[in-house]
Amino acid sequence: MKSTSPTRMSVRLALLGMALIVSAGALPAAAQRTDGPEGSEIGQGGYPWQQRGQLFVEGMFGAAVVDIEPEGADENVSQTDLISGVSVGYLMEDWLGFQVGYGYIGGDQKTSLYSAGIRNLMNYDPINAYFSLDAELYSPDAGDSRFGIAPGVGAEVLLSERLRVGLRFQHDFIFADDNISINRFSANVQLRF
Repeated sequence: MKSTSPTRMSVRLALLGMALIVSAGALPAAAQRTDGPEGSEIGQGGYPWQQRGQLFVEGMFGAAVVDIEPEGADENVSQTDLISGVSVGYLMEDWLGFQVGYGYIGGDQKTSLYSAGIRNLMNYDPINAYFSLDAELYSPDAGDSRFGIAPGVGAEVLLSERLRVGLRFQHDFIFADDNISINRFSANVQLRF
């Protein structure tokens, strides 16, 4: 009987090991694995937070505190009235979207707010937070229309895949001779498509 040297035995074991590794990689992927070709996994695959291209409609209702400091006057005017409105938007990615909207401040003020802006989401499902920045047209029923910028912050709770509810705060800086600012506090309901 021939004896094998330890070097030959090591080479044989190394070749056998490499052959096993190569052949295991050539076998089809087991069910519920995601290392196969695109679309081969069971279920929808991918990451749940990467939802692209979603339209949304968001209704809001709340309170608006309008502060006006007339130029050359000693008294400031501050009124609180109800505000309601709707926004339509498109989420390009799960964290970035744009929106256009309309809001109406009722009561004694009777003011329309037309806006367009962006929204930056931070997804921590089921509770999410977001920042927004809108350019808007402040258009009271009596008086001239003015341009404004409205940064905002909000939080929302995911009730289903398509339905979210939340709270939002926005501060409107209106560019006018009079110093006009609006603090908006609202409850929102958002439906995604």
